Amino acid sequence: MNESVLQYDGVTITYPNGHCAVREVSLAVAKGECLALVGESGCGKTTLARAALGLLPAEVKISGAIRIGGTEVIGASPATLRSLRGRLVGFVAQDPFGACNPLARVFDHVAEAWRAHGLAPPQEKIIQQVEALGIADAENRLRQYPHEWSGGMLQRATIAAATAHQPPLLIADEPTSALDAEHAQSVLELLRSFNSALLLISHDLHLVAQYADRIAVCLDGQIAETGATTEILRQPRHPYTQKLLNSPTQLATDPFRQSGEVVLEASGVSKNYHRQPDSIRAVNRASLRVRRGEIVGICGPSGCGKSTLLRLLGTIEPPTEGRVLFGGKPGARGGFVMPIFQDPISSLDARWPVWRTVTEPLLAVHRLSKPSREERRRIARERLAAVGLAEIDLEARPAELSVGQCQRVAIARALVAEPALIVADEPTSALDAVIANEILQRLAEAAAAGTAIILVSHDRRMLNAFCHRVLTMREGNLQEDSSQ
Repeated sequence: MNESVLQYDGVTITYPNGHCAVREVSLAVAKGECLALVGESGCGKTTLARAALGLLPAEVKISGAIRIGGTEVIGASPATLRSLRGRLVGFVAQDPFGACNPLARVFDHVAEAWRAHGLAPPQEKIIQQVEALGIADAENRLRQYPHEWSGGMLQRATIAAATAHQPPLLIADEPTSALDAEHAQSVLELLRSFNSALLLISHDLHLVAQYADRIAVCLDGQIAETGATTEILRQPRHPYTQKLLNSPTQLATDPFRQSGEVVLEASGVSKNYHRQPDSIRAVNRASLRVRRGEIVGICGPSGCGKSTLLRLLGTIEPPTEGRVLFGGKPGARGGFVMPIFQDPISSLDARWPVWRTVTEPLLAVHRLSKPSREERRRIARERLAAVGLAEIDLEARPAELSVGQCQRVAIARALVAEPALIVADEPTSALDAVIANEILQRLAEAAAAGTAIILVSHDRRMLNAFCHRVLTMREGNLQEDSSQ
Protein backbone atom coordinates (compact mmCIF):
# COMPACT_ATOMS: atom_id res chain seq x y z
CA MET A 1 0.00 0.00 0.00
CA ASN A 2 1.10 3.56 -0.63
CA GLU A 3 2.31 5.77 2.20
CA SER A 4 -0.47 6.48 4.70
CA VAL A 5 -1.81 10.03 4.86
CA LEU A 6 -3.98 9.21 7.89
CA GLN A 7 -3.13 6.51 10.43
CA TYR A 8 -5.03 5.30 13.51
CA ASP A 9 -3.08 2.89 15.73
CA GLY A 10 -4.85 1.20 18.64
CA VAL A 11 -7.08 4.24 19.30
CA THR A 12 -9.42 4.10 22.29
CA ILE A 13 -11.65 7.08 23.15
CA THR A 14 -13.60 7.42 26.39
CA TYR A 15 -15.99 10.24 27.29
CA PRO A 16 -16.14 11.79 30.79
CA ASN A 17 -19.31 9.83 31.65
CA GLY A 18 -17.34 6.60 31.18
CA HIS A 19 -18.76 5.71 27.79
CA CYS A 20 -16.08 4.08 25.61
CA ALA A 21 -17.01 5.30 22.12
CA VAL A 22 -14.00 3.79 20.30
CA ARG A 23 -12.08 0.64 21.23
CA GLU A 24 -8.63 -0.28 19.89
CA VAL A 25 -9.26 0.98 16.35
CA SER A 26 -6.47 0.73 13.79
CA LEU A 27 -7.04 2.13 10.30
CA ALA A 28 -4.95 3.66 7.53
CA VAL A 29 -5.87 5.81 4.52
CA ALA A 30 -3.28 5.86 1.73
CA LYS A 31 -2.47 8.74 -0.60
CA GLY A 32 -5.25 9.17 -3.15
CA GLU A 33 -7.34 6.39 -1.59
CA CYS A 34 -10.98 6.57 -0.50
CA LEU A 35 -11.73 4.57 2.64
CA ALA A 36 -15.42 4.47 3.57
CA LEU A 37 -16.17 4.10 7.27
CA VAL A 38 -19.76 2.85 7.56
CA GLY A 39 -22.04 1.89 10.42
CA GLU A 40 -25.16 2.88 12.32
CA SER A 41 -25.52 6.15 14.18
CA GLY A 42 -23.73 6.22 17.53
CA CYS A 43 -21.18 3.54 16.60
CA GLY A 44 -18.19 5.91 16.89
CA LYS A 45 -17.67 7.10 13.30
CA THR A 46 -17.93 10.83 14.03
CA THR A 47 -15.83 10.48 17.20
CA LEU A 48 -13.02 8.99 15.10
CA ALA A 49 -13.28 11.83 12.59
CA ARG A 50 -13.22 14.58 15.19
CA ALA A 51 -10.34 12.94 17.06
CA ALA A 52 -8.16 13.22 13.95
CA LEU A 53 -8.77 16.97 13.88
CA GLY A 54 -8.32 17.55 17.62
CA LEU A 55 -11.96 18.60 17.93
CA LEU A 56 -13.05 16.43 20.84
CA PRO A 57 -13.60 18.07 24.27
CA ALA A 58 -10.52 18.35 26.44
CA GLU A 59 -12.06 16.03 29.06
CA VAL A 60 -12.21 13.11 26.60
CA LYS A 61 -9.48 10.50 27.15
CA ILE A 62 -7.67 9.28 24.02
CA SER A 63 -5.02 6.58 23.92
CA GLY A 64 -3.10 5.13 21.00
CA ALA A 65 -1.80 7.21 18.09
CA ILE A 66 -3.34 9.27 15.29
CA ARG A 67 -1.00 10.66 12.62
CA ILE A 68 -1.73 12.97 9.70
CA GLY A 69 1.26 12.74 7.44
CA GLY A 70 4.08 12.53 9.92
CA THR A 71 2.41 14.64 12.62
CA GLU A 72 1.00 13.09 15.77
CA VAL A 73 -2.41 14.59 16.52
CA ILE A 74 -3.01 13.25 20.03
CA GLY A 75 -1.47 15.74 22.44
CA ALA A 76 -0.54 18.21 19.68
CA SER A 77 -0.51 21.93 20.54
CA PRO A 78 -3.36 24.20 19.36
CA ALA A 79 -0.96 25.91 16.95
CA THR A 80 -0.01 22.58 15.38
CA LEU A 81 -3.65 21.58 14.99
CA ARG A 82 -4.53 24.94 13.40
CA SER A 83 -1.72 24.48 10.89
CA LEU A 84 -3.12 21.07 9.90
CA ARG A 85 -6.75 22.09 9.49
CA GLY A 86 -7.59 23.36 6.05
CA ARG A 87 -4.10 23.09 4.59
CA LEU A 88 -3.33 19.39 5.19
CA VAL A 89 -6.78 18.10 6.08
CA GLY A 90 -10.18 19.43 5.07
CA PHE A 91 -13.23 18.58 7.15
CA VAL A 92 -16.87 18.31 6.07
CA ALA A 93 -18.91 18.20 9.29
CA GLN A 94 -22.01 16.05 9.62
CA ASP A 95 -24.15 18.97 10.85
CA PRO A 96 -23.87 21.82 8.32
CA PHE A 97 -26.02 24.18 10.42
CA GLY A 98 -23.84 23.63 13.48
CA ALA A 99 -20.71 24.23 11.39
CA CYS A 100 -21.87 27.74 10.42
CA ASN A 101 -22.06 30.95 12.43
CA PRO A 102 -25.78 31.85 12.25
CA LEU A 103 -24.93 35.58 12.45
CA ALA A 104 -22.52 35.52 9.49
CA ARG A 105 -23.36 35.21 5.81
CA VAL A 106 -22.69 31.96 3.99
CA PHE A 107 -19.90 33.68 2.03
CA ASP A 108 -18.07 34.33 5.31
CA HIS A 109 -18.38 30.67 6.23
CA VAL A 110 -16.58 29.62 3.05
CA ALA A 111 -14.13 32.55 3.21
CA GLU A 112 -13.01 31.49 6.70
CA ALA A 113 -10.99 28.73 5.01
CA TRP A 114 -8.63 31.49 3.84
CA ARG A 115 -8.93 33.92 6.75
CA ALA A 116 -8.01 31.21 9.27
CA HIS A 117 -4.56 31.11 7.65
CA GLY A 118 -4.16 34.88 7.33
CA LEU A 119 -5.06 34.91 3.61
CA ALA A 120 -7.43 37.20 1.72
CA PRO A 121 -10.45 35.20 0.45
CA PRO A 122 -10.69 35.24 -3.38
CA GLN A 123 -14.30 36.23 -4.03
CA GLU A 124 -14.52 35.04 -7.63
CA LYS A 125 -12.96 31.68 -6.81
CA ILE A 126 -15.39 31.15 -3.93
CA ILE A 127 -18.35 31.88 -6.21
CA GLN A 128 -17.03 29.46 -8.84
CA GLN A 129 -16.46 26.71 -6.26
CA VAL A 130 -19.97 27.03 -4.86
CA GLU A 131 -21.52 27.08 -8.33
CA ALA A 132 -19.54 23.94 -9.22
CA LEU A 133 -21.35 22.25 -6.33
CA GLY A 134 -24.74 22.97 -7.87
CA ILE A 135 -25.78 26.26 -6.19
CA ALA A 136 -27.44 28.45 -8.81
CA ASP A 137 -26.97 32.23 -8.64
CA ALA A 138 -24.15 31.67 -6.14
CA GLU A 139 -23.04 35.32 -6.07
CA ASN A 140 -26.38 36.44 -4.65
CA ARG A 141 -27.09 33.34 -2.57
CA LEU A 142 -23.75 33.64 -0.76
CA ARG A 143 -24.94 36.97 0.67
CA GLN A 144 -27.66 35.13 2.60
CA TYR A 145 -27.51 33.71 6.11
CA PRO A 146 -27.39 29.98 6.93
CA HIS A 147 -31.05 29.79 7.97
CA GLU A 148 -32.02 30.96 4.46
CA TRP A 149 -30.34 27.91 2.90
CA SER A 150 -31.58 24.34 2.95
CA GLY A 151 -29.51 21.71 4.77
CA GLY A 152 -28.36 20.24 1.48
CA MET A 153 -27.27 23.61 0.10
CA LEU A 154 -25.42 24.46 3.29
CA GLN A 155 -23.68 21.11 3.22
CA ARG A 156 -22.32 21.97 -0.24
CA ALA A 157 -21.02 25.32 1.05
CA THR A 158 -19.21 23.41 3.79
CA ILE A 159 -17.65 21.15 1.16
CA ALA A 160 -16.46 24.25 -0.73
CA ALA A 161 -14.72 25.46 2.44
CA ALA A 162 -13.17 22.05 3.17
CA THR A 163 -11.67 21.72 -0.32
CA ALA A 164 -10.55 25.36 -0.64
CA HIS A 165 -6.82 24.55 -0.49
CA GLN A 166 -7.05 21.10 -2.08
CA PRO A 167 -5.54 19.42 0.99
CA PRO A 168 -3.92 15.99 0.65
CA LEU A 169 -6.52 14.56 3.06
CA LEU A 170 -10.29 15.08 3.30
CA ILE A 171 -12.46 13.80 6.12
CA ALA A 172 -16.10 13.92 5.08
CA ASP A 173 -18.66 13.05 7.77
CA GLU A 174 -21.96 12.15 6.07
CA PRO A 175 -21.42 14.71 3.25
CA THR A 176 -24.49 13.53 1.30
CA SER A 177 -27.04 12.85 4.05
CA ALA A 178 -29.08 15.97 3.19
CA LEU A 179 -28.76 15.66 -0.60
CA ASP A 180 -30.99 14.11 -3.23
CA ALA A 181 -29.56 11.20 -5.23
CA GLU A 182 -28.42 13.34 -8.17
CA HIS A 183 -26.57 15.88 -6.03
CA ALA A 184 -25.16 13.13 -3.78
CA GLN A 185 -23.57 11.48 -6.79
CA SER A 186 -22.13 14.75 -8.08
CA VAL A 187 -20.73 15.72 -4.66
CA LEU A 188 -18.98 12.38 -4.21
CA GLU A 189 -17.59 12.57 -7.73
CA LEU A 190 -16.27 16.06 -6.95
CA LEU A 191 -14.70 14.94 -3.66
CA ARG A 192 -12.88 12.16 -5.50
CA SER A 193 -11.79 14.52 -8.30
CA PHE A 194 -9.44 16.39 -5.94
CA ASN A 195 -7.20 13.29 -5.82
CA SER A 196 -6.93 13.71 -2.06
CA ALA A 197 -6.99 10.81 0.34
CA LEU A 198 -10.58 10.61 1.53
CA LEU A 199 -12.01 9.21 4.76
CA LEU A 200 -15.68 9.02 3.81
CA ILE A 201 -17.98 8.46 6.78
CA SER A 202 -21.50 7.32 5.99
CA HIS A 203 -24.37 5.08 7.02
CA ASP A 204 -25.23 4.43 3.34
CA LEU A 205 -23.18 1.38 2.39
CA HIS A 206 -24.69 1.09 -1.10
CA LEU A 207 -23.94 4.72 -2.02
CA VAL A 208 -20.33 4.90 -0.82
CA ALA A 209 -19.59 1.54 -2.42
CA GLN A 210 -19.65 3.28 -5.81
CA TYR A 211 -16.75 5.56 -4.83
CA ALA A 212 -14.72 3.83 -2.11
CA ASP A 213 -11.62 1.74 -2.75
CA ARG A 214 -11.99 0.05 0.62
CA ILE A 215 -14.70 -0.20 3.27
CA ALA A 216 -14.36 -0.45 7.06
CA VAL A 217 -17.51 -1.45 8.95
CA CYS A 218 -17.84 0.10 12.42
CA LEU A 219 -19.93 -1.56 15.12
CA ASP A 220 -20.09 -0.49 18.79
CA GLY A 221 -16.83 1.46 18.58
CA GLN A 222 -14.86 -1.32 16.93
CA ILE A 223 -14.02 -2.27 13.35
CA ALA A 224 -16.11 -5.32 12.53
CA GLU A 225 -14.39 -5.93 9.20
CA THR A 226 -12.27 -4.17 6.58
CA GLY A 227 -11.70 -5.05 2.97
CA ALA A 228 -11.75 -4.03 -0.66
CA THR A 229 -15.13 -2.67 -1.71
CA THR A 230 -15.86 -5.54 -4.10
CA GLU A 231 -14.91 -8.04 -1.41
CA ILE A 232 -17.22 -6.48 1.19
CA LEU A 233 -20.14 -6.31 -1.23
CA ARG A 234 -19.78 -9.83 -2.60
CA GLN A 235 -18.71 -11.77 0.49
CA PRO A 236 -19.36 -9.84 3.71
CA ARG A 237 -18.02 -11.84 6.63
CA HIS A 238 -19.62 -10.13 9.63
CA PRO A 239 -23.36 -10.65 10.32
CA TYR A 240 -23.81 -6.91 10.85
CA THR A 241 -22.40 -6.11 7.40
CA GLN A 242 -24.75 -8.70 5.91
CA LYS A 243 -27.64 -7.00 7.70
CA LEU A 244 -26.68 -3.58 6.32
CA LEU A 245 -26.52 -4.96 2.78
CA ASN A 246 -29.84 -6.79 3.02
CA SER A 247 -32.05 -4.12 4.52
CA PRO A 248 -34.05 -2.42 1.75
CA THR A 249 -36.93 -0.11 2.65
CA GLN A 250 -40.09 -2.15 3.08
CA LEU A 251 -43.66 -1.01 2.51
CA ALA A 252 -44.95 -0.78 6.07
CA THR A 253 -48.19 1.15 5.59
CA ASP A 254 -51.77 -0.04 5.40
CA PRO A 255 -53.90 0.96 2.40
CA PHE A 256 -55.37 4.42 2.87
CA ARG A 257 -59.09 5.10 2.81
CA GLN A 258 -60.09 8.54 1.55
CA SER A 259 -63.03 8.77 3.98
CA GLY A 260 -60.94 10.13 6.85
CA GLU A 261 -61.52 13.65 8.16
CA VAL A 262 -59.35 16.45 6.80
CA VAL A 263 -56.61 17.27 9.32
CA LEU A 264 -54.75 19.93 7.33
CA GLU A 265 -55.73 22.06 4.36
CA ALA A 266 -53.33 24.55 2.79
CA SER A 267 -54.62 26.88 0.08
CA GLY A 268 -52.37 28.96 -2.20
CA VAL A 269 -49.54 29.12 0.35
CA SER A 270 -46.49 31.17 -0.69
CA LYS A 271 -43.35 32.34 1.04
CA ASN A 272 -41.08 35.20 -0.03
CA TYR A 273 -37.76 36.04 1.57
CA HIS A 274 -36.79 39.68 1.09
CA ARG A 275 -33.17 40.73 0.93
CA GLN A 276 -32.00 43.79 -0.89
CA PRO A 277 -31.88 44.11 -3.82
CA ASP A 278 -33.65 40.80 -4.53
CA SER A 279 -36.63 38.84 -3.30
CA ILE A 280 -36.63 35.04 -3.30
CA ARG A 281 -39.90 33.14 -3.66
CA ALA A 282 -39.17 29.90 -1.87
CA VAL A 283 -42.71 28.49 -2.11
CA ASN A 284 -45.17 29.44 -4.84
CA ARG A 285 -48.93 29.05 -4.22
CA ALA A 286 -48.85 25.51 -2.86
CA SER A 287 -52.10 23.75 -1.99
CA LEU A 288 -52.42 20.49 -0.08
CA ARG A 289 -55.07 18.52 1.79
CA VAL A 290 -54.13 15.75 4.23
CA ARG A 291 -56.56 13.41 5.96
CA ARG A 292 -56.46 11.49 9.22
CA GLY A 293 -54.11 8.50 9.00
CA GLU A 294 -52.67 9.55 5.62
CA ILE A 295 -48.94 9.62 4.88
CA VAL A 296 -48.02 12.18 2.23
CA GLY A 297 -44.48 12.36 0.86
CA ILE A 298 -42.89 15.44 -0.68
CA CYS A 299 -39.83 14.87 -2.83
CA GLY A 300 -37.55 17.16 -4.81
CA PRO A 301 -33.95 18.29 -5.27
CA SER A 302 -32.02 20.06 -2.53
CA GLY A 303 -33.00 23.74 -2.29
CA CYS A 304 -36.36 23.38 -4.08
CA GLY A 305 -38.40 24.67 -1.11
CA LYS A 306 -39.40 21.40 0.62
CA SER A 307 -38.23 22.42 4.09
CA THR A 308 -39.75 25.90 3.77
CA LEU A 309 -43.11 24.41 2.81
CA LEU A 310 -42.97 22.05 5.79
CA ARG A 311 -42.31 24.97 8.16
CA LEU A 312 -45.35 26.75 6.72
CA LEU A 313 -47.56 23.67 7.12
CA GLY A 314 -46.33 23.22 10.69
CA THR A 315 -47.00 26.91 11.54
CA ILE A 316 -43.33 27.37 12.35
CA GLU A 317 -43.23 30.25 9.84
CA PRO A 318 -46.14 32.38 8.61
CA PRO A 319 -46.89 32.33 4.87
CA THR A 320 -46.50 35.49 2.78
CA GLU A 321 -49.88 34.67 1.25
CA GLY A 322 -52.46 31.90 1.43
CA ARG A 323 -53.72 30.11 4.54
CA VAL A 324 -53.27 26.89 6.50
CA LEU A 325 -56.23 25.34 8.33
CA PHE A 326 -56.14 22.59 10.96
CA GLY A 327 -59.41 20.74 11.39
CA GLY A 328 -61.06 23.56 9.47
CA LYS A 329 -59.69 26.28 11.76
CA PRO A 330 -56.61 28.55 11.52
CA GLY A 331 -53.70 27.96 13.90
CA ALA A 332 -52.40 24.75 15.44
CA ARG A 333 -53.44 23.84 18.96
CA GLY A 334 -50.96 22.47 21.49
CA GLY A 335 -50.45 18.78 20.80
CA PHE A 336 -52.14 19.04 17.40
CA VAL A 337 -49.00 19.21 15.25
CA MET A 338 -45.50 17.99 16.06
CA PRO A 339 -42.42 18.68 13.91
CA ILE A 340 -39.33 16.57 13.23
CA PHE A 341 -36.67 18.99 12.03
CA GLN A 342 -33.93 18.42 9.46
CA ASP A 343 -31.33 19.68 11.95
CA PRO A 344 -31.92 17.40 14.95
CA ILE A 345 -29.20 18.75 17.25
CA SER A 346 -30.46 22.34 17.11
CA SER A 347 -34.04 21.15 17.61
CA LEU A 348 -33.18 19.74 21.05
CA ASP A 349 -32.59 21.93 24.10
CA ALA A 350 -28.85 21.66 24.81
CA ARG A 351 -29.46 22.01 28.57
CA TRP A 352 -32.07 19.25 28.95
CA PRO A 353 -31.54 15.53 29.55
CA VAL A 354 -33.17 13.34 26.93
CA TRP A 355 -35.96 12.16 29.24
CA ARG A 356 -37.18 15.73 29.64
CA THR A 357 -36.93 16.45 25.91
CA VAL A 358 -38.91 13.36 24.94
CA THR A 359 -41.73 13.92 27.42
CA GLU A 360 -42.05 17.72 27.24
CA PRO A 361 -45.02 17.57 24.79
CA LEU A 362 -47.01 15.66 27.43
CA LEU A 363 -47.13 18.81 29.55
CA ALA A 364 -49.10 20.57 26.82
CA VAL A 365 -51.44 17.61 26.32
CA HIS A 366 -52.08 16.81 30.01
CA ARG A 367 -52.70 20.29 31.34
CA LEU A 368 -54.91 19.16 34.23
CA SER A 369 -52.97 16.10 35.42
CA LYS A 370 -49.33 16.39 34.44
CA PRO A 371 -47.24 13.22 34.77
CA SER A 372 -44.72 13.02 37.61
CA ARG A 373 -40.96 13.01 37.08
CA GLU A 374 -40.83 9.26 37.69
CA GLU A 375 -43.65 8.67 35.21
CA ARG A 376 -41.98 10.87 32.61
CA ARG A 377 -38.73 8.93 32.94
CA ARG A 378 -40.61 5.64 32.53
CA ILE A 379 -42.40 6.92 29.44
CA ALA A 380 -39.15 8.29 28.01
CA ARG A 381 -37.44 4.92 28.47
CA GLU A 382 -40.27 3.13 26.63
CA ARG A 383 -40.37 5.65 23.78
CA LEU A 384 -36.61 5.69 23.34
CA ALA A 385 -36.51 1.90 23.25
CA ALA A 386 -39.09 2.00 20.43
CA VAL A 387 -36.67 4.03 18.27
CA GLY A 388 -33.64 1.86 19.00
CA LEU A 389 -32.22 3.74 21.99
CA ALA A 390 -32.99 1.30 24.80
CA GLU A 391 -29.50 1.60 26.30
CA ILE A 392 -29.16 5.38 26.16
CA ASP A 393 -28.47 7.32 29.36
CA LEU A 394 -31.67 9.21 30.24
CA GLU A 395 -29.53 12.03 31.67
CA ALA A 396 -27.50 12.48 28.46
CA ARG A 397 -27.52 15.90 26.77
CA PRO A 398 -27.61 16.39 22.97
CA ALA A 399 -23.88 17.19 22.84
CA GLU A 400 -23.16 13.67 24.14
CA LEU A 401 -25.10 12.01 21.31
CA SER A 402 -24.45 11.48 17.63
CA VAL A 403 -26.57 13.28 15.03
CA GLY A 404 -28.42 10.05 14.29
CA GLN A 405 -29.14 9.48 17.97
CA CYS A 406 -30.43 13.06 18.30
CA GLN A 407 -32.69 12.41 15.32
CA ARG A 408 -34.17 9.37 17.04
CA VAL A 409 -34.73 11.38 20.23
CA ALA A 410 -36.57 13.99 18.14
CA ILE A 411 -38.72 11.28 16.56
CA ALA A 412 -39.58 9.82 19.97
CA ARG A 413 -40.56 13.33 21.13
CA ALA A 414 -42.84 13.81 18.12
CA LEU A 415 -44.64 10.51 18.69
CA VAL A 416 -45.10 10.69 22.46
CA ALA A 417 -48.10 13.05 22.48
CA GLU A 418 -49.92 11.12 19.73
CA PRO A 419 -50.48 14.31 17.68
CA ALA A 420 -53.05 14.71 14.93
CA LEU A 421 -50.29 15.70 12.48
CA ILE A 422 -46.54 15.11 12.22
CA VAL A 423 -44.46 17.17 9.78
CA ALA A 424 -41.15 15.37 9.30
CA ASP A 425 -38.19 16.89 7.44
CA GLU A 426 -35.69 14.20 6.34
CA PRO A 427 -36.32 12.08 9.45
CA THR A 428 -34.16 9.15 8.24
CA SER A 429 -31.33 11.03 6.49
CA ALA A 430 -28.84 10.49 9.34
CA LEU A 431 -29.78 6.85 9.93
CA ASP A 432 -28.54 3.59 8.48
CA ALA A 433 -30.97 1.34 6.59
CA VAL A 434 -31.67 -0.95 9.56
CA ILE A 435 -32.59 1.86 11.98
CA ALA A 436 -34.39 3.83 9.23
CA ASN A 437 -36.72 0.89 8.62
CA GLU A 438 -37.48 0.67 12.34
CA ILE A 439 -38.30 4.40 12.43
CA LEU A 440 -40.55 4.13 9.39
CA GLN A 441 -42.37 1.28 11.11
CA ARG A 442 -43.01 3.48 14.18
CA LEU A 443 -44.35 6.24 11.92
CA ALA A 444 -46.55 3.71 10.09
CA GLU A 445 -47.97 2.58 13.43
CA ALA A 446 -48.76 6.19 14.31
CA ALA A 447 -50.56 6.61 10.97
CA ALA A 448 -52.53 3.41 11.56
CA ALA A 449 -53.65 4.93 14.88
CA GLY A 450 -54.92 8.04 13.06
CA THR A 451 -51.98 10.48 12.94
CA ALA A 452 -51.56 12.26 9.59
CA ILE A 453 -47.94 12.53 8.43
CA ILE A 454 -46.27 14.81 5.91
CA LEU A 455 -42.81 13.43 5.15
CA VAL A 456 -40.18 15.43 3.24
CA SER A 457 -37.24 13.52 1.81
CA HIS A 458 -34.82 13.49 -1.10
CA ASP A 459 -35.10 9.67 -1.16
CA ARG A 460 -37.77 9.05 -3.79
CA ARG A 461 -37.48 5.27 -3.57
CA MET A 462 -38.19 5.33 0.16
CA LEU A 463 -41.16 7.69 -0.28
CA ASN A 464 -42.69 5.56 -3.03
CA ALA A 465 -42.41 2.48 -0.83
CA PHE A 466 -43.69 4.09 2.35
CA CYS A 467 -46.19 6.87 1.56
CA HIS A 468 -49.79 6.67 0.43
CA ARG A 469 -49.05 9.36 -2.16
CA VAL A 470 -46.01 11.40 -3.18
CA LEU A 471 -45.87 14.98 -4.44
CA THR A 472 -42.92 16.53 -6.25
CA MET A 473 -41.53 20.00 -5.56
CA ARG A 474 -39.40 21.94 -8.03
CA GLU A 475 -38.27 25.56 -7.73
CA GLY A 476 -40.92 26.32 -5.12
CA ASN A 477 -43.81 24.70 -7.01
CA LEU A 478 -45.68 21.75 -5.55
CA GLN A 479 -46.69 19.50 -8.44
CA GLU A 480 -49.43 16.94 -8.88
CA ASP A 481 -49.30 13.45 -7.39
CA SER A 482 -46.89 11.04 -9.02
CA SER A 483 -48.17 7.65 -10.09
CA GLN A 484 -47.79 5.08 -7.32
